[in-house]
Amino acid sequence: MSDLFDISISALQAFQTAISVTSNNIANANTPGYADESVVLAGQVPQGTTSSAIGDGVSVVAINRAVDQLNNNQLYTSQSNLGQLNSLQTYSNQVDNIIGTTAGGLTTSLQSYYSAWSTLANNPSSTAAGQAVLSAAQAVASSFQSTNSQLQALNTGINAGITSDVSQINSLAASIASLNTKIAAGSSGSSTQTPNALLDQRDQSLSTLSNLVGVSTTANSDGSINVFIGNGEPLVLNGNVTTLTTTPDPFNASQLDVSTATNGGNSINSQITAGDLGGLLAARTQAVNPVINQIGQLATAVAASANTQQNSGLTLSGALGGNLFSLGAAQAVPSSTNTGSAAATVTVGTTPTSVGALTADNYNLLYQGGAYSLTDTTTGKSVPSTTAVNNVTGVVTVTGPGFSVALSQAPAPGDQFLVQPTASAAGSIRVALSNPSQLASASALTTTAATTNAGTGSLGSFSNPTNAALPVSPTVIAFTSATNYTVNGVLPAQAVVGGVVSVGGWQTTLSGTPVNGDSFTITNNIGQTGNNINALANANQQTQGLLSGGTASISQATSALVTAVGSQAAQVETAQTAQTAVNTQALANVQSVSGVNLDDEAASLLKWQQAYQASAQALQIGNSVFTTFLDAIGATT
Repeated sequence: MSDLFDISISALQAFQTAISVTSNNIANANTPGYADESVVLAGQVPQGTTSSAIGDGVSVVAINRAVDQLNNNQLYTSQSNLGQLNSLQTYSNQVDNIIGTTAGGLTTSLQSYYSAWSTLANNPSSTAAGQAVLSAAQAVASSFQSTNSQLQALNTGINAGITSDVSQINSLAASIASLNTKIAAGSSGSSTQTPNALLDQRDQSLSTLSNLVGVSTTANSDGSINVFIGNGEPLVLNGNVTTLTTTPDPFNASQLDVSTATNGGNSINSQITAGDLGGLLAARTQAVNPVINQIGQLATAVAASANTQQNSGLTLSGALGGNLFSLGAAQAVPSSTNTGSAAATVTVGTTPTSVGALTADNYNLLYQGGAYSLTDTTTGKSVPSTTAVNNVTGVVTVTGPGFSVALSQAPAPGDQFLVQPTASAAGSIRVALSNPSQLASASALTTTAATTNAGTGSLGSFSNPTNAALPVSPTVIAFTSATNYTVNGVLPAQAVVGGVVSVGGWQTTLSGTPVNGDSFTITNNIGQTGNNINALANANQQTQGLLSGGTASISQATSALVTAVGSQAAQVETAQTAQTAVNTQALANVQSVSGVNLDDEAASLLKWQQAYQASAQALQIGNSVFTTFLDAIGATT
């Protein structure tokens, strides 16, 4: 009878456990991170050794979690990618809204500005028309400033997001490390049952972490795991945590980088490409900062072209025009890790050639091995540059595309400077004139070709890129060949460089081919108040090829920026939609294995209930048989 009792009792205990596990599954059907559990039963070894030995009942071997680690890993990856795209989309859309609104306003204000110059050209002496030019110029400057201000505010939001993400990552890492310790302790010793609830909590923490940053894991023999972020940066090793921190960018203290407490504060930004944190870093480098630079490039072109034209014309009083716009100095920021004391200043060229060579990229200027090198930070490619040293002052000048950097002295080996030719331009542009009488609507110089010229050469309008004084009037340019000329008979003859003819800092473009003996007379226009040539030249700057090597006008560049930003936002949104579908499928795959199916649990509950009732009935029968047996023995005594 003892076998019958033992078998029945073991069954009751096993099925009671199965009912409890099933009930727990039902209770946690909607608990995030909970993995469906199942009871593993095994028959107990018979005590006898004969061929008729009867089994000794049933026991619970384990309570298993329904987990497919491959599915989990795919979910983590899809969540990291989606988190990155969600964050990038948020900021790409905001940049698109800013540019679509304020750059649209910029387009309108630029059109009004150039139209105002055209109106002034119709009546150069009109004070009202001149005031309209100044008002339109102020509207242009305000549009640039507003756009820059809104973009800079996005960087402030990105900093706040980075700080929040780093804090959450550290908290989750600490939780995972603590769970690692508990799981290792719970899995040690004689116990063969893994601590399922702790494993669920750890997987849920990993899932949350994967939304913030890309993660990968490796398993240890004691049940703990190692967690790596980005491209392999350790975050959790067993029960130990590598704490993340935020540090100021070595070139821009207003922008935060991500580093670890153990690597000396060196940035690990390049390793973080996924999750919300990766999206924030990408938004800054791909969506916000490039547009700040591009808006600055436009502001630089507008200011440089307007100022050059102003300096090339005469006001109503007969004086050379002063700058219409002012710009803050471009930046060459020393790295916070520099050991030398060299200071750097940047000068952006104002000639059409210099403005055309200017890009919206930043550059890294490195001094190493006694030489200077420029690298485009956007493309990562080396950029051609020239270096000159003033032996008297010790100033070193490094010239790049459209700009030059002056260093007060030679830096220490390894010192670096981040050169930002256009980053500050849009925020610093201002109208420098206050009175319409300061506008230069008249051309400063008139060019007259000699009637005896035999060649096809001709000279265009003169510009004054260096703000030089008017040349002596008259000045005679006489060609000694197709490519050489004298100024007022002074020998040796000068050479035409890049199609440009120069006279005391003033420049004009040579077209056609002159021959020896051809000449041109240059006279100033002081006193010609009705002259409107310079005002017309200002009006024509809207469509003049100034940017991209002289192939794009300010109007074209503005429209191209609006289009490019909108296209980028659309591309990110398309990628985000596709990744959402991938993530949805990955989540469905996990749920198909780990999720609780209430219909299945109801069926299991009924099965275990029936088994429990049958076991109880067997126990009851055993009790009845045992009672009958005792009664029979009592009757025979």
